[in-house]
Amino acid sequence: MTDPQRIAVNLVVDAAHAAVRRIAPEELPVFDEVAAGWRRQLSTGGVSWSVPQGGVGFGIDVTLVTELVLQVVAAAVGEVLVLGATTVRAGLLRRRRELPAPPDTRAGLDPEQARRLREACHRHALALGLDAGRAELLADAAVGAMVEPPDA
Repeated sequence: MTDPQRIAVNLVVDAAHAAVRRIAPEELPVFDEVAAGWRRQLSTGGVSWSVPQGGVGFGIDVTLVTELVLQVVAAAVGEVLVLGATTVRAGLLRRRRELPAPPDTRAGLDPEQARRLREACHRHALALGLDAGRAELLADAAVGAMVEPPDA
């Protein structure tokens, strides 16, 4: 995986974690395991963009919100931020090195990119079956994680 790809994957996982913390905090204990599985699938080219079918529990097929959130955020980032990858990459590298970012740029998202990313997250969440309220929370949390400093 190239450095830009690694940065994008880390961005997706960080934003997905923020969203899961807001809409399904009960899944935080399994988030790292699910994200690691998603990263493995991604590295082998095996990530599917359908409704997740992972099961957790005692013989009951349970779709984890975490799986859905990873898919939603990855799809939205791919759709919106690939077009502005150079700007985002520069901002993310600055953030990852913990250097101070210029005012109002933080992760490199301008207001239009943030708006489009939020709309894409919301649309993808609805398409994968989240209700409108949870789709709103997911979109807000994911975009917020990309715009605000970590743990702000």
